[in-house]
Amino acid sequence: MHSTEQPLFALLREYFIPISLPTKTNLLEEGQYSKHFYFVKQGVLRGWTLHEGKEVTFQFVFEGDFFCSIESFWYNKPSQYTLEALEPVELLALDKQQLNELMQKNIQILEAFTSYIIARLLTYQKMVIGRIKENPEKRYKQLQQIAPELIQRIPQHYIASYLGITPVSLSRIRNRR
Repeated sequence: MHSTEQPLFALLREYFIPISLPTKTNLLEEGQYSKHFYFVKQGVLRGWTLHEGKEVTFQFVFEGDFFCSIESFWYNKPSQYTLEALEPVELLALDKQQLNELMQKNIQILEAFTSYIIARLLTYQKMVIGRIKENPEKRYKQLQQIAPELIQRIPQHYIASYLGITPVSLSRIRNRR
């Protein structure tokens, strides 16, 4: 189901404020504090962190996705990662304090938000288990099946980083088709 069809979007639609980001702009940098809950109307963001001096991609956020830096947003801690626009991005933003107030006043919003958080947790759980159980080639093929738009829109070196392999290894996997 596209997020604009989900109850959470319908319940929050009137409270969001629009934000535009040009390509290669960071919405949030590692070490900053996340104060907003976002919805992507257009474009794609990449979540990455530095490890041993290299950028490691762990997430892509596309149109129709909600997101926030959870630990920073909920616990007021510095974000552990950076969110970067890979193409021009149109966002809708909701301030943390306002979201908290809305959830306290409206049980439907709280329930819809809880459902969103559980779905995100399951997505991350599948990703972690996939990293443990599957080899890079199988992870790439699964990525092709579940997110073909990712393969078309994201530079290959970011996809390789996301899969936990080198760009050369990804090239070899793609050539085996």
